[in-house]
Amino acid sequence: MKRVVLAGLFIIIIGCFLTACKFQDNIKTKEEAEGAVSGTFRGEAKEQEEYILVEVMLQKNQISHIEILKHNETPGFEKAMTQLIDDIVAKNSIEVDAVSGATKTSKRFLKAVENAITAAGITSKDLPPIEELSNKADEKSSKIDCDILIIGAGGAGLSAAIEARSEGDDRVVLLEKMSFGGGNTRMSGGEYAAPGNWVQTSLGIEDSEDLFFKDIYEGGNKKGNKDLINIVVQNALPNAYWLRDFVGVEYKDYQSWYGGHTVSRTLWPVGDGPKYVDTLIDKAVELGANIHYNTRAEEFIVNEEGKVIGVRAKRSGKIIEYIAEKGVILATGGFGANVEMRMKYDTRWNGLDESIPTTNSPAIVGDGLIMAEKAGANFIGLGDIQLYPINNPATGNYYFMDYARLNSNALLVNKNGKRFVDEKDTRDRLSNAMLKQPDAKVYELIDSQVIQDMKLELLYENEIVKCYEQGVLVRGSLQDCCDYFDLPLEKVKKTINRFNSFAEKGKDEDFGRTKNLEKIGDDTYYMFSCIVSVHHTMGGVEIDTHARVIGKDGKPIKGLYAAGEVTGGIHGENRLGSLSMPDTVTFGRIAAQSAKTMK
Repeated sequence: MKRVVLAGLFIIIIGCFLTACKFQDNIKTKEEAEGAVSGTFRGEAKEQEEYILVEVMLQKNQISHIEILKHNETPGFEKAMTQLIDDIVAKNSIEVDAVSGATKTSKRFLKAVENAITAAGITSKDLPPIEELSNKADEKSSKIDCDILIIGAGGAGLSAAIEARSEGDDRVVLLEKMSFGGGNTRMSGGEYAAPGNWVQTSLGIEDSEDLFFKDIYEGGNKKGNKDLINIVVQNALPNAYWLRDFVGVEYKDYQSWYGGHTVSRTLWPVGDGPKYVDTLIDKAVELGANIHYNTRAEEFIVNEEGKVIGVRAKRSGKIIEYIAEKGVILATGGFGANVEMRMKYDTRWNGLDESIPTTNSPAIVGDGLIMAEKAGANFIGLGDIQLYPINNPATGNYYFMDYARLNSNALLVNKNGKRFVDEKDTRDRLSNAMLKQPDAKVYELIDSQVIQDMKLELLYENEIVKCYEQGVLVRGSLQDCCDYFDLPLEKVKKTINRFNSFAEKGKDEDFGRTKNLEKIGDDTYYMFSCIVSVHHTMGGVEIDTHARVIGKDGKPIKGLYAAGEVTGGIHGENRLGSLSMPDTVTFGRIAAQSAKTMK
């Protein structure tokens, strides 16, 4: 694979190590004949203590690439800049809408891009509309042949690419519309549920495929496709070993638990989702897969026999036809970041408008589903949208500190200082209960013993610092916590005492909690405010056990396969935590196998 594609990986990756980079001076070449500018230019925007430094690459007055060199925006808000890059390049214009919930970051970012354009000696008015560029590009459209074409370089697409290249010499191409890979997988913890895994065995935890199936099926309110669930169940453990021993994913010597699972069976990768994704990318590249970043698939190409043989895509305004000899795999994710689509399809929550944030990447907007619908794909379960219950009100992202609630002991109280739910319940039930509380906001309370046992201050130091700055976290006595969030101290004390009495009896008489039913201490606490966010869309294109996309006529669409969150039917009405990875890996690999062997 051409090494140039790897440059895209470093555009945004949270800007962590970019402060040490050395930057070139602005470089410009003048295209005298057309009066257009090409080159690389830097721009900066500052506002009080906040700053953003970008590098904009122009090709004859067309923005071909934007790189974030440095910023100190609040974690989570870098997603807004990622979305803006996509919008700006797609339109060749800085006249794009600010990202909802991140208006100030959006304005700073757009100003930095504008300053870079000014440094090129032109203005934003000199950027030709993308329609004009597209018309010129139409005459110069190109064609790229391959054996297997994969749309979306997230967890499912990367797993498919690795599988497709691990045996044989098939030409494999991945298209990724963003300038880096990973999708929602990059933003996750990378957790992977597998019964009978090596950590479980070392800890003496008894588990089985039958129990795993039961948890998945019942966790989805018995609405999941049993055949698809069985595929995930049977492949979860073998694929965990595949990830560890072949792909090279490193796992912690730790077993995690999520609501709805009968036992702890979740493996946790070192470095969470970002390192997990980068490991997959490295393996795919090592094996010879070609990743084409900044390339947006727009339409399937279907031959006279009704077989999907490729896609039309755009990169830098240029149309490219990708023709796949063996098959096309759709792995574009769901639609959690598309407010219009979730409002259209939601049948449960009655109001998933822009006031409800999302934990998703801004790239997860359902464009693959739109393509699939035009190709005749059947949809299943689009109304099943999952909310995640414990998220930071400042960013919409989930708290990593919340692993204290999941794997140890914590209480959730509402504005009135009362418990309202079993803290260990499934995501859908927790979210449903939270939405019924005053202001749809609750507060998580963690005592000093849990803080120490879970090593929260060591493991999540950066998150804790940012949460203090955002005003969503307080540490201190119970009175300090209640005063900070304006909660009734005596009622919170009463709630704790009642819960502790249940812990002594070994029975939660209010909500039936059984996991970590232990007394809350009386020393020092963490308390942080929480809201719900859109997290996962369980619905999508219908697939069979071979990962073939099913058409509206009930038959497989020839040449088209799918894997990951773009599919529906596996998780029913609710996905249990840590099931996304075994889902994406299992069906990503199966899709690749099917594309290689099926006619």
